Amino acid sequence: MRSLRTSIMAALALIVTLPVFGDSPAMKQWVLATAKSGGVGGANFVSSLRIVNPGTVNANVTLTYLAQSNIDTTTWSATGDNTSALSVTVQVPAGQMLPIEDVIGSLFNGSGPFEIVAGGIKVVSDQPVSVLSRTYNSNVVGPPPTYTPGTYGFSIPAQVDDQAIGAGDTGYIPYIAASPDHNSGFRCNFIMLNTVAITSIVNVTLKKQDGTVVGQRDYTLGNLSAAQQGDIAASFGYAGPDQNLFVVVTVKSGGPVVVGTSIVDNAISSLNYAPPTKTVGGATGIKDGIFAFVFPFAQDPYGLAGQVAVSGGEVKYFYAPVVPGTSSTCGTLWLGQLSPVSTGGQTTFTHQADGSISFNGTDPGTTSGPLPGTWTGVIRLNGTTVTGNVNLTVPTSSSVCPGATATWNFAGAWAAPYSY
Repeated sequence: MRSLRTSIMAALALIVTLPVFGDSPAMKQWVLATAKSGGVGGANFVSSLRIVNPGTVNANVTLTYLAQSNIDTTTWSATGDNTSALSVTVQVPAGQMLPIEDVIGSLFNGSGPFEIVAGGIKVVSDQPVSVLSRTYNSNVVGPPPTYTPGTYGFSIPAQVDDQAIGAGDTGYIPYIAASPDHNSGFRCNFIMLNTVAITSIVNVTLKKQDGTVVGQRDYTLGNLSAAQQGDIAASFGYAGPDQNLFVVVTVKSGGPVVVGTSIVDNAISSLNYAPPTKTVGGATGIKDGIFAFVFPFAQDPYGLAGQVAVSGGEVKYFYAPVVPGTSSTCGTLWLGQLSPVSTGGQTTFTHQADGSISFNGTDPGTTSGPLPGTWTGVIRLNGTTVTGNVNLTVPTSSSVCPGATATWNFAGAWAAPYSY
């Protein structure tokens, strides 16, 4: 049984987790990749940041460097622990932009705690800001030994949590390339950043343009770990040449995980960036987690919130605190938690042809707990939103609200991972 406090917390979660558009200023963001290191063919990669504060109040911005760790090719794991990573706070005046050149060298002393001077950056600010990174080859154009001074590279906008690949989501990245050598054609480095301080397992499948699977594997990322699989096509034993591959990314546990690829011209080490797109909830189209919902004020002036917990498109529980009848007739009562029969509960949840989920169940009720009665209704889940209705019929033998019937409509959104 869920407490009233839990329902209020769900309502708060609903407020604070409304989606943030990737191009909008935000207070928590992730820069997928920065570097201060050499590369194939004499390249010298370095990264800079631009932080824009569009507001009218100075922004205090904390940057936490999440250093990249090596991938163990026996276990395909990168377990560098960044839970105690170095952080630096900078201030961006209202209406201004702060440029930070050579961000790893200037703010983090060129640190490479896991033997690689590269990694992601977590950006947390007390005012919404926009963050853009640039990583570029700072010294050459052309193959050795005829270097010509110049700079070129790619820019990556910081990503918000809503753009990351969460458990149950599926991400897609095109423009993956393969080449039999590093003198011509292109190669692609697959980059991952674990946004949580727990282990995350990321499944990566490399496919040809017709959907044929070249290979797949699971990567294990440690606490807030960053990792980069160099030349991902070659890592699967595929030489090409082929510039029409794509990767499919799912998070099997943990997450969310920020991902993307750098596309490298083998001849001159010029760079491009390929971001992912994603389908929420993968094959089900429904994001795993807890959806919080509320009832219209006319039906529930107390503003209590309910919850639907979903995993793999299946309802794990439905919880609805509401006010049945009128206060003069029944008083203020809250309902209970309906769980599937398959898990020992009292409710049957049935998928309908239109994509909705109907439910039917009976709660015996308790003296101080939920109202006894039979519950029916419909739940409509679509990506990160939920709508529906719940109907109550109270038995005439009930000591409270005997024979009462009522219907409530509800609407809400994804609020938290199912593990919460």
